[in-house]
Amino acid sequence: MRLDSHTSQEELLRLSESVLRRELLLSTPLNLRRFLRYLLLFLLFPGMVFGFRAGMVITLLFCALLGGVLVAGSAAAATVAIYSWLSLGIGVLLFVQAGVILRARRDNRRRRLYRPARAGQKHAVDTPTDHPLRWHPRAQDDFLVARLVLRAPKRGIYAILLTVEAYDGRRIITGGVTGTSIVHAQGKPGQRLQSLTLYRLEAGCHELSWALPQAVRGAPRATVTLLNRL
Repeated sequence: MRLDSHTSQEELLRLSESVLRRELLLSTPLNLRRFLRYLLLFLLFPGMVFGFRAGMVITLLFCALLGGVLVAGSAAAATVAIYSWLSLGIGVLLFVQAGVILRARRDNRRRRLYRPARAGQKHAVDTPTDHPLRWHPRAQDDFLVARLVLRAPKRGIYAILLTVEAYDGRRIITGGVTGTSIVHAQGKPGQRLQSLTLYRLEAGCHELSWALPQAVRGAPRATVTLLNRL
């Protein structure tokens, strides 16, 4: 779907709903790649639900216990231990998958809300076109953050295109969940990256933000453009 100044709110709403449905489906077992990865991980290493280090310690303890049982010549006890371990893995898998689905549904509901405006925002822009972003260190972690204050003339969906020149492969995080749906992010390291995000905004001023990990090579040149008009 090509977006421009003539794209209607109805078209943007359909696109946003399609993106949100796709994201919700990706959190279910229909996302075979992730589900099979979880299946393998937790079936064999159920302790990983507590983290990598704790998972390895639990796995090593089980292997030591199983080895001791086998050395003692109790094959029946070893069989029971293995089946118990696999059953535990299935239980952990179901627990983790349920948590993923519940979090996805919660975020999905928030993404369908319209983000309220914030008073007191300065340097707001109405229709940014190739508007340059400035990256600044974030105090609480090792990330760089760039912000744009957008003035929304009325309640609606706004299509913002982020363009990063000479993309270096670092993950770019779009700030905020409420009212946000990321349509796509396309680009390979060394080339231009373009990320299209739809924002559901109430009338007023809104701070939009993007973050990426700090690196020795500094921050890439980035611009934002509002594609549609209300």
